[in-house]
Amino acid sequence: MFFVEGWQELQFLAQSGRTISEVYYSTSNEFAPSEVIGLKELHNLGVETIEVSPAAFAKASYRSANFGLIGLVCSWDMRLGSIEIPEIGPLVVLDEVEKPGNLGAILRSVEALGGAGVVLSDPAVDFFNPNVVRSSRGLMGSLPVAAGNKEEVYTWLKNSQRSIWATSSHTSGLLGEKAIPLSPVFIFGSEKCGLGEFWKNQKLEWVKIPMKGQASSLNLNASVACLLYEMNRSHGTVSGR
Repeated sequence: MFFVEGWQELQFLAQSGRTISEVYYSTSNEFAPSEVIGLKELHNLGVETIEVSPAAFAKASYRSANFGLIGLVCSWDMRLGSIEIPEIGPLVVLDEVEKPGNLGAILRSVEALGGAGVVLSDPAVDFFNPNVVRSSRGLMGSLPVAAGNKEEVYTWLKNSQRSIWATSSHTSGLLGEKAIPLSPVFIFGSEKCGLGEFWKNQKLEWVKIPMKGQASSLNLNASVACLLYEMNRSHGTVSGR
């Protein structure tokens, strides 16, 4: 199990079919109207709701001791063979991602921009870390996400028959110069080192994001968003609600 703090995050996870085991609250805390309604909804769904003392809630709280709900949610299987990723839509692969806040933000971007899912290659972060939950706003439960080592991931990608694109600030091909297919794989390296020798030795389409300023690279989440948006733009799939 893992901690989830906040009604919106719990709501998104419940809507995604994830199992909420129990929820803790303190009546001494401030409650937003949505949290009052949420607490009742969770109780009606059969989730055990437990009142605790202010001191206990403060000690358990990851964000603030003064408001909110804290839930225990059951984790799920993330092996490559255990999930189904839609055949249509871009797939994002993150190699050796290490910052939970970045991972959560990327999951939110992938969900917002119509990504098919995310694959974690040799991840250096716990997927169920509270910062992943928080920065994804609970949307981490609505996306197909799998994890494996580099060899497993690459073999799985080749069998998927998708076009595989990799990002590097050292390549010559610019984003926008080559046509991106409708359902590609985008591989991104770690925040610190980028993609290592394993991926450089594979047959991939390499591309970099054009820069006008002095920065040589973007934050990992910004890079993911750039490629996903460019793919959507080039295929005319960008639309608002």
